[in-house]
Amino acid sequence: MKIKKILAGIDFGQATEKVFSYSLYFAEALKASLTLLYVIDYLVTPPSYIFPYIDKEKRTAEKKFALLKKKLENAGIKAGSEVTVGRLHESFKTEAEKVNADMLVLGFRSHALRRSSSEKLIKGLQMPMLVVRGEKTDSVRNDSVKIRKILCPVDFSEGSVKALSVARELKDYFFAKLDVIHVFPSHIIKKKINKSMDKEKVVKELIEHETGRLSKILKDSGIRESGKIDEGEPYKKIISFSKEEDIDLIVIGARGLGFIKGMIIGSVTDSLLKTSPCPVIVIH
Repeated sequence: MKIKKILAGIDFGQATEKVFSYSLYFAEALKASLTLLYVIDYLVTPPSYIFPYIDKEKRTAEKKFALLKKKLENAGIKAGSEVTVGRLHESFKTEAEKVNADMLVLGFRSHALRRSSSEKLIKGLQMPMLVVRGEKTDSVRNDSVKIRKILCPVDFSEGSVKALSVARELKDYFFAKLDVIHVFPSHIIKKKINKSMDKEKVVKELIEHETGRLSKILKDSGIRESGKIDEGEPYKKIISFSKEEDIDLIVIGARGLGFIKGMIIGSVTDSLLKTSPCPVIVIH
């Protein structure tokens, strides 16, 4: 996958500097153009008496964008910006198509009782996305983003094979170390074991089988690194590994083998987006 045109969602909230910093870092490393998008979100056409306030908000956003674009141009990045009024999802979709974006960059918020705007965009727009979140991003500034370690979880689905290909490309762009992990869920072992079976033997055989599959997918993808096999709750093991190994970026397929037909985002990816200690790239 070639990333030559990046679209970044900017809301001028708390995550703005993080989103901008990662967008700049990727655009610079990948030699990509970068378009900044601010959406004044209205579900319906606003009444006429609101227009002066909207115009004021647009002018304020455009002034802020002018400063950000200056930083991008100083870094040698082709920059653009757009301030638009309308429904959030439709506005992002329209702008992504307009600039022919290869990747979308978003901040992430999660609400306990309802889907946040970022969650709606992640689940509604089926395109590669860099979701900027986690404690890894807390102290990030424009010149301090570094991606030295990339993690790609795989489950041998078509989506994870695509993610692995992207992870390999990013590894080369960032001169980073790539770790690949496959976690088989505990319930698979329980299904394979009955009272008369030796659990240790079953687990050993399963690990040997999965190790063979992982070695093959790595070889087929042109990756020399050896992968890691683990057992347990997939997203928890992935999070644990990310923290232990100080991972800077996770690259994962949007849907795995266990996804329910019609789902845009699989349960493991969804859980990762809410709990990951570092940014996550979701590959559709």
